[in-house]
Amino acid sequence: MALTDNPPDGLRRGTILPAPACDLLDRLTSELDIRFTLTDARGVVVASTARRRAGTIERHAAKLLERADAADQAGANASEGATAVYCLLRLSGVVSGVLVAHGAPDRLRDVCRIAGVSIGLALDFSAAASSLGRESSNPGLLLYRLLRGSREEAHQTRIVAAICGWNLFVQRVAIVVMAAAPPGRKARQMPLADPIELLTRLLGPAASTTPFGQVDDSQWVILVQHEPQEPWGRIRQLAEDIQAAFLAGGWEARVGIGEPHLPVYPVVAVRNSYREAIYAARLGPRLQGEPGPFELRGLGAAAFFAPSGPSRRNLALLALEPLREHPLVLETLSTYLASNMSVADTAARLSLHRHTVRNHLARAFTLTGLDPRTLEGAVQLKLALLVITSDPDGADSWRSP
Repeated sequence: MALTDNPPDGLRRGTILPAPACDLLDRLTSELDIRFTLTDARGVVVASTARRRAGTIERHAAKLLERADAADQAGANASEGATAVYCLLRLSGVVSGVLVAHGAPDRLRDVCRIAGVSIGLALDFSAAASSLGRESSNPGLLLYRLLRGSREEAHQTRIVAAICGWNLFVQRVAIVVMAAAPPGRKARQMPLADPIELLTRLLGPAASTTPFGQVDDSQWVILVQHEPQEPWGRIRQLAEDIQAAFLAGGWEARVGIGEPHLPVYPVVAVRNSYREAIYAARLGPRLQGEPGPFELRGLGAAAFFAPSGPSRRNLALLALEPLREHPLVLETLSTYLASNMSVADTAARLSLHRHTVRNHLARAFTLTGLDPRTLEGAVQLKLALLVITSDPDGADSWRSP
């Protein structure tokens, strides 16, 4: 899968669009079985199917771009070493980046040249279509088809969304706002604030590349980018700011937060997060009786009744991952939960001292944040273990850290 991030400075003035670039490189790698990397006009990686991190400098590409005129005279095709071929990429006739084909130069020289021309034409088309798409597309309708449409509609929408600059190949989290006018509101009162204006202001510069819109009469959705290394508190804070803005604007609003899913299959990933956010927004007020926002991971044991298998596996891994490197603690925990929460029975089964069992349980609490000595913590950990061990794929991945 192609790797992309937000466009570097070099892309803001150019026409390479990260979302279509990802699709193009994925398609080329799938069809030709060749790994590619695409850079901008400064040699910064935009997309790659060769595990080159987006935003880093591709050293040989940068050198080629420095001598672009000489490379043009030499046929605009250069190779470095014996592990890749580097070809200049032109958009609208202007050198705008480098396409790298990873492999033996003798075999890939012509392939790289042809692929570079194809990508240049495709991105030229995408750049023109993007400007038209931004003017004519309805973000709410695109989101509706992406998240709630048929499989065919979702696939077509993903392509249109890429043209409009929505990059679904990065990990995203769904935030759902269920909003309605307060009951008994009178027409002469101050008009309700426009939700799209509220969200645009809150998202700031990211609004142009963040998928968000109204999907039905009382529901707004935002698909926020969230990288695995980023603090979860940023998502939570944004959701709180969104709810506060809606309330200040005269709306009654409930906000739900989904979970992040790796975008191996981008449409499936955002749909799962969307369904989780809906579930959290609907169930949270009944369970917790507080204003929210509500997140799936904060619903306790009820979260394990989420509407999809991937959601339940995600939650189970989130709970148990800290125990992966502590097999003795995990074994004690599993035995304890299977022994009706009896320290004495657990100690007897594992031939451990009771004090050791209690230490392991305390350690499990420290690592997971869930106390197995309480009913709520024990239920969540028990459900997490059941989800992992009952799913063959999940069990295999858990046994192979």
